[in-house]
Amino acid sequence: MNKKILIALSVVFVAIIAMGTVSAFEIPGLGSLFGSPPDQNVTLDGETFHVPGTFKENTNISKNATVKDYSYFTTTDYAKGFKNDTNYLNILITEYKNTNAKDFENYMNGTSKNVNGTSGYLYYDGIGYTFTYAKENKVISIQSDNEKLIARAIA
Repeated sequence: MNKKILIALSVVFVAIIAMGTVSAFEIPGLGSLFGSPPDQNVTLDGETFHVPGTFKENTNISKNATVKDYSYFTTTDYAKGFKNDTNYLNILITEYKNTNAKDFENYMNGTSKNVNGTSGYLYYDGIGYTFTYAKENKVISIQSDNEKLIARAIA
């Protein structure tokens, strides 16, 4: 009789452990023990980017519609920064009013490169990478200390 009770308690104990393991995916911080969370879709000035699910927003980098007036044009800057324990990923957009951003391509630093179907310029400054490209009236820059994160970010 005692063996039956011991077996029944063992089955209940294993069932509780199994349920706890499954629900760990829903508890922030524990889910990463069983696999990485899915990428976050981040929209900035109408453009969508992919940020790894393990990254958190770095609010020190964020800008929302900061307007600058220059003699020949006006710009609006948008920025979002993200980081995890080892890497960073920053997305910067400068929107030019009444100006085609393609006019600024000659001033972009780096080597001409195509990343996920997007033509732009990749620059490495010894610390991190910056991929910059023009789209309509916007100059978009993605910065990271890991070049693979830049490719991952481009939607």
